[in-house]
Parts: sequence; C-alpha cells; structure tokens
Amino acid sequence: MRNCLKKTTLLALALAPLAGFSADDSVKIYGRVDIGPLYQSNAKDGNTVKLDEVSGNRWGFIGNEDLGNGNSAFFRLESRFYLDSGSLRPYNGNATRLWGDKAWVGLRSKTYGALSAGRVLTVSNTINGGGDTEAMTDSIGSMTSRKGRTENQNDNGLFYESPWFSLSSDSKLRVVAQYAMPERPQDGKPWGVGAQYRLGKFLLDGGYEHGVYKDSNTVTTSTATFAEDNKKNSMWVGGNYNFDTFILKSTFATSSGYTGNVPVVATDKSADYRMKTWSVSLNKSFGRWDLGLMGTRKTETDIKGVQLPTLDKVAVGYWYNFSKQTKFMPTIAYERLSGGGYTGKNGFGLNGDKNTNLYIQLGLRTEF
Repeated sequence: MRNCLKKTTLLALALAPLAGFSADDSVKIYGRVDIGPLYQSNAKDGNTVKLDEVSGNRWGFIGNEDLGNGNSAFFRLESRFYLDSGSLRPYNGNATRLWGDKAWVGLRSKTYGALSAGRVLTVSNTINGGGDTEAMTDSIGSMTSRKGRTENQNDNGLFYESPWFSLSSDSKLRVVAQYAMPERPQDGKPWGVGAQYRLGKFLLDGGYEHGVYKDSNTVTTSTATFAEDNKKNSMWVGGNYNFDTFILKSTFATSSGYTGNVPVVATDKSADYRMKTWSVSLNKSFGRWDLGLMGTRKTETDIKGVQLPTLDKVAVGYWYNFSKQTKFMPTIAYERLSGGGYTGKNGFGLNGDKNTNLYIQLGLRTEF
C-alpha cells in the first residue's frame, strides 16, 4: 500500500504543472498500447512462446502555447511501460523514471528555429526520415543498432532545430544539434550534429555524434568510464524516396570506440569496438492493409580486432487497419549469424549455440 501511495503521489506531482493549461493552449494527451503472442524458435531465455509488446508502449503530453509574432512555447513528457505487467520501462538500469523517454520544454521561432532543454532526444533519434527503416516490422524486425551504437536520449541536454531553409522552388534544408550539460564533472558530455535535405520526393539525412552511447550515459562515480570518450563516435547517412505507390528507405551507420557488452574496467584503455549497419526497407499500402519489408546487416569487430559474427535480418509486416487508431499487426522476422564466434558464446538459444532465430507475432495496437 505504501508503494502504491508513493507512486500515486509522484504521478500527481508530475501532472500538477499541467493543471494551468486550458484547451486553448493545445495540450494533447497521446499514447500507444499494443501486445500479442510472440513465438521464437531459439529464444535466448528459453521461453519459446510468450505474451509480449509489439513496440514500446507509451503515454504522454504535448503542449504548445502561441506567444505571437510567429513564436511559441512548447513542452513534451513521455513515459514508456510494459503493458503485460504495467511496470515502467527501465532506462540505463533506472526503473524509477516517470518521464524516461522524453521530458523537455522549449521556445520556437518561425525565423530562428527551436531550442529545448531537459531529457532530449539525440540527433540520430530525431532526423530519422531517411534512416527510420522499421518499415512496420517494428520491434521484432528492427535492430536497435540500425543507426550505430547510439543512445536515444540524453539527460541535461540542449537541443536545437533550425527552420527549413528554402534552397530552390522544390528543395530545402534544415540542421539540428544536441549537447549535454551534465550536473557532475565526471559524467560524459555527448554531442551531435546533423542535417536533412529534401528535394521533391527525395529526403536525405546524415549526421555525426560524439560520445552518445548507451554505456556512456550510465551513472558512475569514476572518470575512468569516460577516459575513452574521444574515441566514441557514430556517423550515418540515410535516404528515402516516395514513389507514390510505395516508399523506399535505406541507411548506413558506423560506430567506433564503444565498449561492447563488456564494461571497461579502470585499467582498460582499449575500448575500440567497431560496428557497421546497413538497412533497407519498403512500405506500401493496399487499402486497409499496410505492407512493410525490411532487411538489415550488422558487422562488428571486438577490441582485439577480431571479426564477430555477421548478423543478417529480414522481416515482413502486413498490418490491417480496423480504424485510424486500431490495427491488427501480424509480423514475421528471421535472423541469422554467419562466421565463427557464436557457438556457446553469443548466438541464439538458451545455450547461445544456435545461429538462426525465427520470430512470429500477432499483435493488436490502439493509439490515442
């Protein structure tokens, strides 16, 4: 009971700032809930069939206030959770974050762009028009490393997004930048820059990020974890083209200097894992049905220069829209490891000794 009252109090405090907003201030509550039975032929936990979410379940608030003269103030709060248990989704091992996915406030100018601060998205997780290749295959079809080994969010961050600059009658460009201002001197200072270019039906994006890794944002009391931050970087380029009848997307990303799945100890200065990913996808609609096809390849080299197994993944999603908010989401994905190194180490299956894995999921999603 005490824990329940504590969580209720925290939620009430989090929502208190919203009490002053009226309908005229354009505050919107939004969210997504989805779940469905999932089959895996070689699950790493040995659980072949289970009930699982299709992608991150979420709810949140978006607010905007017109300040006049083309200026506005805005905020966004988003929390993610597990629908099967109702528990909050942990971020960097922290399961107490209520607004763990998005939490920022900012000002927007029609002339100068937008500047926001808080728990902001990284550059690679923002300008994903070319690189967002989930293609309706969603979680079981995607790789979290499809844009290199980058974190999705950064605490204590500043994020700038320029307006679109017209270069010609049918082309325009915008730039984005992100920088973290940690509260403690021993924490990392990740930053990133990127740009998007649109020419008619073609969209191109690319960017560079420094120190923006999942293992860089973990809270630590030692400066040793960040001794190799200058080696940590990720670069990507992506594009998509709208053929009217279907949309084709592709992205390439490369990362270096991260510590892999093994944390770097204080005496280890050789964190030079390298990763490359290639992805291509296709989206097409057939009335109420939406088709998504995706293929991805990931190659990786460990700190000793040894080539790790190549991971190839293909996925197909064929979703039926009951309405604009609710859909049935059958999806199938297949992944395969090639090359040595996976047997008994980092392959699929309970013992890590399998080199293939088949996923089949029947999901149901509703959005609000």
